[in-house]
Amino acid sequence: MEPMSRSARSASSIEALARARRRSDDALRTRSGLKPFEESANDAEQSSEACTSRPLRTRRRRRSDYGDGRVRGLSGGKMTPLDVQLAQEAWDAVHIKNSNRLRPCLEMLCFAVAWIVVMVRLSSNIDLVRDKVVQLFLLGVLVFSCFFSHLSSACTIWATRVWYMRKSELGDPLYILLMPLVVCAFLLDATPGAESRALAPPLISCGLKGAWRAEKLGVQNDPVLGRCSAVDVQMLCAALMGFHVLASSISRRLRKRQGRHLPIEELSGPHAFVYFHGFCVVLALLFTGVHMALRAAGLGRYFFASMPSYMILAVSLSFQLQLYIWTRVAQQNCTIGELAILCSTTTIICHEAWVMSMVRLVPSYESLYLREPTVLLVFHMALIVGMLFVGLALSPLLVLSRNLARRPTHRLRWPDKRNLHRRLLAMGFFVLSVTLVLGVLGPWVSWQLGGRNPWLYVIRFTLQGPTWWSRWALVGYWGVLCNIALLSIQLMVNRVWQFATVGDQVKTPPVTRAAVAPATSAPRRAPTATQRAGSMAAARFASRVEPDEGTSLGPQVAVSVNGRRKFFHALAVFLFVPGLAWDPAFMHLAFSVAMSLFILLEYLRYCAVFPFGASLHVFLSQFLDSKDSGLVILSHVYLLIGCAAAVWCEAQSRLVMQLGVLVLGVGDACASIIGRQYGRIHWPHSKKTVEGTVGFIASTVACAYGMRLLRLVEAFSVRQFTLVVTLLAVAEGLSEQNDNLVLPLSGLLLSSLIPYI
Repeated sequence: MEPMSRSARSASSIEALARARRRSDDALRTRSGLKPFEESANDAEQSSEACTSRPLRTRRRRRSDYGDGRVRGLSGGKMTPLDVQLAQEAWDAVHIKNSNRLRPCLEMLCFAVAWIVVMVRLSSNIDLVRDKVVQLFLLGVLVFSCFFSHLSSACTIWATRVWYMRKSELGDPLYILLMPLVVCAFLLDATPGAESRALAPPLISCGLKGAWRAEKLGVQNDPVLGRCSAVDVQMLCAALMGFHVLASSISRRLRKRQGRHLPIEELSGPHAFVYFHGFCVVLALLFTGVHMALRAAGLGRYFFASMPSYMILAVSLSFQLQLYIWTRVAQQNCTIGELAILCSTTTIICHEAWVMSMVRLVPSYESLYLREPTVLLVFHMALIVGMLFVGLALSPLLVLSRNLARRPTHRLRWPDKRNLHRRLLAMGFFVLSVTLVLGVLGPWVSWQLGGRNPWLYVIRFTLQGPTWWSRWALVGYWGVLCNIALLSIQLMVNRVWQFATVGDQVKTPPVTRAAVAPATSAPRRAPTATQRAGSMAAARFASRVEPDEGTSLGPQVAVSVNGRRKFFHALAVFLFVPGLAWDPAFMHLAFSVAMSLFILLEYLRYCAVFPFGASLHVFLSQFLDSKDSGLVILSHVYLLIGCAAAVWCEAQSRLVMQLGVLVLGVGDACASIIGRQYGRIHWPHSKKTVEGTVGFIASTVACAYGMRLLRLVEAFSVRQFTLVVTLLAVAEGLSEQNDNLVLPLSGLLLSSLIPYI
């Protein structure tokens, strides 16, 4: 064998060094917290040609989450360990320098005032309520500590990369305190007093005029004790979230001082899983141990007095497990505040379902009902918690369906059987879902109803309205509006598909036999004009960035993304206002049905379940904005939650029940339209305008007063209601959270602090 020449040896060594440098660069990017590459961020199916058309080097390029440029070192080449450390320090410096401190400080001031007012009201109440002051005080200190820690460097929850969250804002940790304040307001309004409060439990009866027309279960609950239990659950979840954020921030600071990175940036997936859940178990055991120790010392009434010790352990583990699932599955969908609201809400709903089940076995649990024990509550638990249970039970099928749809054909073991496998997975999902509904959820509802058939009871429930036909008429009205809305959306976007068929009218020159090359040497056929246009349309739909109004192929969409989103806000007004005014009990059930359907549709879209996944993704992608940058689409879910929050919390005032619809459907829509069309004066360091804020206030107050004249809501103080709406407009201008979720919850809190009924 001839010895290898000097040039060959040098070339092979250079290639080996390049491969080693490439592997080192990939490892360094992973340690530095940069977003790993994914072949498909969409749930629509990708063809193998689309995945192989780009060179491997291009597909391997990653972009930093903290800037638009490629990851480069100080000299313009690959990043060294020193470059990674300097890049992280530079991000923290940019986070401090470019983030305006005025807006988060104003947010902090608003939360501090609400926190102090709620504590003052708690301290002047009965003993059972007064004991919650200590918990709320300690929770506020913890949350404000997280806020001040977040001012100096970006933080996240424990053992989680920063880019798992949506773009970090300085005021994000403050919204951990929002849900505990709202639940404290519901507790205060439920306590006995001389004046009637807006958030007090409503009068529920099957035949009494002016009451919620629903049947009560044979359970004697205590509204004050039940809402004290809800306060304890929410404060426990908020405290766990605060400890996660604070521990992450402290660990980050220590590592920066030592010149090292966070351990999570250097761990593999299984090790990170153990690292996260080990901390969760320690935190849950810590809270449980403190609870038991304080009870033994006679101080248990100051520390989650309405919850037994085992329930603290169960709630702690459940909440932290949801944190892990949300941050890994729904990456870049939530801020820290939105994540706390979503996970704590899901936790308290599951806790209430557990209490309802235990009441049938241990009657002493009946005092822990968080809301009025009615048939509506039973169906609410069955629909929402049941749909979450279906997704958890069938998660293996959903994961297989998503992986099969996202993986290129050439990487499959049986590429020719791809469609067959997708059909089999979809059939298995639908069959098992129906089996769980009929075999598990249906019997559970029947057990709660004392052996009655749940399906026949729903039919009978629809005949128990003000008249026997009123609820059926409301269903027909909704059907007509939904069909009109779908037709309008089709008219809005039909121009996208018009240019998708332009290639069918392009005449191609005839191809003779002599011009046809042999099959063995023929190059791959170029896609036709129809295929190119169709691919461009699908890509535009799936894009997270709003396309330009015009391209070389013509206008893309007849209505902008903002216009399409506000169209659905206006649709919510026409859908929900009549039902909330005349039959809130039926709206309670209707909102629960709609929420379960939204969860099911998101399962189908996210996991690309055949044949609906890709179509749902294309349809919903038309309404995405910058706050829908993650893998899960939640804007429509947030909109429904915002409109239904007061009804699900069983508010007594009809105007409070309408507040979420008015704020989102009228105020937020008018603020956006007026601000974009006529806005000239901007708020400091904000894209929002003074004209839009004035439009928000004027439109909301005018619509509420018009509903009062039509006797759709009760009489109210216009001055105090205007003050509440003004504060909501300020919150809308300051907050960078999702308005559909934050504004209705803030409205419930302000309705209790500033009563206008």
